[in-house]
Amino acid sequence: MTETTALVTGPAPGANLSGLNDHSDAADDAKPLGTDALRAAAIFSHDMVLQRRRPIPVFGTGKPGIDVRVRLIAEESGEAAATDVSGTSVTVAGTAADADAHGDWLALLPAMEAGGPYRLEITSSGADVTLVYRRVVVGEVWLAGGQSNMELELHSSAGADAAIAVSADPLLRFYNTPKTGAVSEELERHARWQVAGPDTSGSMSAIGYYFARKLRAELGPNVPVGIVDCYIGGTSITAWMSRASVERCKAGRDYLERFDAAIAGKTDEQFKAETEAWQTKFDQWNHDIDTARKADPDVAWEKLTAQYGECPWPPPETPTSQWRPTGAYGTMVERVAPYGIAGFLWYQGESDEGCPESYRHLLGMLIDEWRGLWTIPGAGSDAGGADGKPLPFLIVQLPQWIDKATAAAGNDPLRWPLIREAQQDAARTISGVSMITLIDCGEFDNLHPTDKRTPGERLADCALHDVYGRGDIAVDGPEVTSTTVRVARDGNGEGAAVTLHYSHAAGLHFDGTVPGTFRRDIGATAPAAPNAAEVGADMGDTRSRFHRDTAESGFELAGDDGDFHPAEATIDTEHSTVTVRAEQVVRPTQVRYAWRSWGPAPLFSGDALPAPPFRLAL
Repeated sequence: MTETTALVTGPAPGANLSGLNDHSDAADDAKPLGTDALRAAAIFSHDMVLQRRRPIPVFGTGKPGIDVRVRLIAEESGEAAATDVSGTSVTVAGTAADADAHGDWLALLPAMEAGGPYRLEITSSGADVTLVYRRVVVGEVWLAGGQSNMELELHSSAGADAAIAVSADPLLRFYNTPKTGAVSEELERHARWQVAGPDTSGSMSAIGYYFARKLRAELGPNVPVGIVDCYIGGTSITAWMSRASVERCKAGRDYLERFDAAIAGKTDEQFKAETEAWQTKFDQWNHDIDTARKADPDVAWEKLTAQYGECPWPPPETPTSQWRPTGAYGTMVERVAPYGIAGFLWYQGESDEGCPESYRHLLGMLIDEWRGLWTIPGAGSDAGGADGKPLPFLIVQLPQWIDKATAAAGNDPLRWPLIREAQQDAARTISGVSMITLIDCGEFDNLHPTDKRTPGERLADCALHDVYGRGDIAVDGPEVTSTTVRVARDGNGEGAAVTLHYSHAAGLHFDGTVPGTFRRDIGATAPAAPNAAEVGADMGDTRSRFHRDTAESGFELAGDDGDFHPAEATIDTEHSTVTVRAEQVVRPTQVRYAWRSWGPAPLFSGDALPAPPFRLAL
């Protein structure tokens, strides 16, 4: 199959394209910058969170050959006698490091338990510089990466005002990695860790915020949580990989060839003129949209685009574009690695809709490359994780979405199901990779659904279960374990059926059809498990909890001709099965569920977790 040019989706509404918030550093609290003789990486600042229970990397640049020493000193609010949270005086010295021939250096502090506040000091006898970072804490740190739906900031999400108003938490902190197409020391000088509160939280990833908030609630009151925001809306997966990796496979080379062709023959002056013209148009469009949304927070996107036009996207392709293949890897990922983290959160794939067959291979390569970038020789792991395990990588499976014009034409290209399948396969086949299902989420004709609490909290549940050992937390929706096929005897489809046997199926039931129709509120208590007496009962909805007709089940069957037909579906709660039938199919050879960009996906467990989409040959 010939793959098409990747769809570029653009930034999230309200996203700050620099990645930084609007609050400048107070003159007496700006982070230490150092000099060319000794400088720490930009991610080190006051208020940072360091990763607990594994060696803590401290790194930066300096004069080639200089010695660098680091130490962590516990401090009280008055910066007098130093004590940690248990009251014991603490000074932790790290390993000495020498800057290499390029001036790069890395030192390790020993693994520590959660605590603080501390003062981090970096010194060198070869440089007349001492760097001192205050109010440092040790806890759990996660990197949130991807494109616009990870980028969508808390102030632009559903329920933003209420969430921001109660967001003050001195132990929930975040760092926004500057979003640039070329490394900008100016932006990095102003990039710093922020403590969550009404004046700051609005500018962090909404998903990152809800993820961190739930970890704070579940890990204990004295365990700080930090989020490293590292994303750019509209980016392909190849933007987050090195050129060496992208060039190693044909799929990656195809991306590079398309980019090289787009910029061929243009001068720097042309690139500059095109970028400035686009930026002016883009800024005006954002200003108009922002003004209209402030005047009417409930205004529909259809009305906004009718009045102001579609978002001016994509931007011109240039050698320093934020969105070019391999760009964000060098200007963002490499700038924060190997800062100590517990794992990665990944929400991306929309911009690779045009090349879904390549996505699984590229995703596996990215996971390997990121884990390798966080590998620290001598830190006790060859993959950056704890106890020799690879760093956890948590994937957000794409939710439902289709644009209005495509839906009206009845011409679903079925590319998003392929991206979802690739994401699920990575979670099933790569060690330390997990995935949350969002097939019950999304908004019709809106690529940026505003409910970010659901994915954020599901990611937190996934981390709590898979990484922190909380087996009491449910994370898996109903999944098919085996099938039983019955072939029609009379040749007209009568009697033909496929019975699907499910795991994680306690309380198996149907609910709603597409996103927006489910009987649940965000964060509401899961519905009680159904029982046999409820079969056929009026549950306040015209659809039964245990039977769906062909238009609403989400299931489809195909026969020998390979053509899929919508199927009716019936749940047997006693045996945790779903039996599906389609009168057009005499000899079922394939079955699939929720295999649409947008369509019915009503199957849930009693924990209100959705069944993931799938396709199976029988």
